[in-house]
Amino acid sequence: IPGDTWRLLSSQLTDKRRLDQQGSEIPGDTWRLLSSQLTDKRRQRMEEVAARRTEFVRLVVQDIHDPHNVAACMRSAEAFGVLNLDVVTLYQKFKPSQACRGTAEWLKVNRWDTIPDCVKELRRSGYKIAAGYPDPEAMPLFEVPCHEPVAILFGNEHRGIDPAWLDEVDYKFTIPVVGMVESLNISVAAALSMLEITRRSQQAVGDDLYFLSPERQEALLGQWLTRHVKSYKQQLIELRRREKSSPME
Repeated sequence: IPGDTWRLLSSQLTDKRRLDQQGSEIPGDTWRLLSSQLTDKRRQRMEEVAARRTEFVRLVVQDIHDPHNVAACMRSAEAFGVLNLDVVTLYQKFKPSQACRGTAEWLKVNRWDTIPDCVKELRRSGYKIAAGYPDPEAMPLFEVPCHEPVAILFGNEHRGIDPAWLDEVDYKFTIPVVGMVESLNISVAAALSMLEITRRSQQAVGDDLYFLSPERQEALLGQWLTRHVKSYKQQLIELRRREKSSPME
């Protein structure tokens, strides 16, 4: 695999233009102009978190039934710095419990009605698909290759992943257990998988390729900020006007 693969392909992950909750384009100077409204502590914290976000690993869940499991998966993704959560709903509505309130705003939740649409986006963006799958031939979690972008896939608590995934999955993996139970709760399995794969991916490719670029960090910060600043569009217009009219130093 060429060493510049991720650098060249990662630009396809998302458009550099970020959208606010109303679907409007978020200007690139949003964070620079509006972040002064935050306290120093809050601004520093958001910058630190954005600097540890990654698109190298993403989580894909299909038809998770229990709202608490959905919420737990979201919280784990956010905790481990995974920016993208892909939700595929074939027969089960996406219903996070109130336990994830405040978590979703720090994630990029992508919703899909069909498996082919989700797979098409993952492939276009250069991801391999690693599915948690109860198969005697499945590899242990700690053997999943992490030198390329990885989408970690989990299915419904009872049915598992839909059969339509099987031809698209690059790696089937299991989490080894030594107790009387044969499997783990979906949210626990997702958390352990993200912990392992994010850790090894960062080690495999290094920080520069694993974390968001400074440009992407600033775009993400701007997106986060628009959710907390009222009338940000009008404020940006006024701040640009002031900046333009200020004498050059």
